Amino acid sequence: MKEKDMERLKSVLMKQRRELFAQLQGLESDWEKLGERDIEMEEEAQKAHLTELFSQLDEMELKELKEIDAALIKINTAAYGICETCSKPVSPERLEALPATPFCKRCAREAEKAASSTRRLNSSETQ
Repeated sequence: MKEKDMERLKSVLMKQRRELFAQLQGLESDWEKLGERDIEMEEEAQKAHLTELFSQLDEMELKELKEIDAALIKINTAAYGICETCSKPVSPERLEALPATPFCKRCAREAEKAASSTRRLNSSETQ
């Protein structure tokens, strides 16, 4: 990958990182406001639902933040753009679309199939 392309993708990752931090700060602010409200009984269910939603958003954003940080470390160690599973280069088109991806398209597809199978198995076991 060309140096200028690498620098541009690094800028994209840094921008995404800043945006995630801003979203997390916004969530924390909203959470504090919700906690400060005097909530009546009928609003407790809504608060519980919002609590779960905020928790899920936090987890997703933290996961994305870890992926971005890992990609930035790889850029600094010249390991960026190499699939973590098969060690083959990740296509420039894929990196343009998903700059924090650690996988080539084939390995990502296989990982998603495996995760989907696991979810189906877990779902059928709980029924």
